[in-house]
Amino acid sequence: MEKFIVIDGFDGSGKDTQSQFVFEMYKNIASKNSEISSEKVVLRSHPENDNYFGCKSHKALLKRGKTSKIIATIFFGLDVIRSLILYYHKSDVLIFSRYLLTPTYFPKKLVKPVYGFFSFILPISDFMFYLNLPPEIAMERITRRNVDESQKLQTFENLESLKECREKVSLIISDWIEIDGSKDKNEIRKEIENILLKNN
Repeated sequence: MEKFIVIDGFDGSGKDTQSQFVFEMYKNIASKNSEISSEKVVLRSHPENDNYFGCKSHKALLKRGKTSKIIATIFFGLDVIRSLILYYHKSDVLIFSRYLLTPTYFPKKLVKPVYGFFSFILPISDFMFYLNLPPEIAMERITRRNVDESQKLQTFENLESLKECREKVSLIISDWIEIDGSKDKNEIRKEIENILLKNN
């Protein structure tokens, strides 16, 4: 494996956009560099809709209530583990949008131990980016994105949940590369690319 890259953050932080930028950057590098195979540059945006676990998590995210949160979190984790099994040792560059921050959906007292457990048993990376932005800005972006009434807000997509998650995230991201997610997407892209290319 040449590189394992993680991009995470609130909904509305732009993590999927930035993950796609990184994917395209490495695809471009692969086309000019025989050491990296273009077919082995892989992007996984969890929960994915190409498998049972991801679809189950997606479905639960569109419902309300504590049970739905638990189901969404469990199946999200299974989707991530599936991606690791299928792609971690078979990719030159593996990019994950959303990975290890699901412990923030647990009660506050469990966040650190659960995160510690998963970061011990699952692969971690020197390139784990957290796109941080105020919950109010995240909520504004989410609302703008969901102007079509057919797009329901997910269970965690409300200001109260975002504020709570941000407080919990602050407990566990000391080893992450924190980036201001409120900046223009092209500024963020350049910042991430500069870090990755400097360490290529």
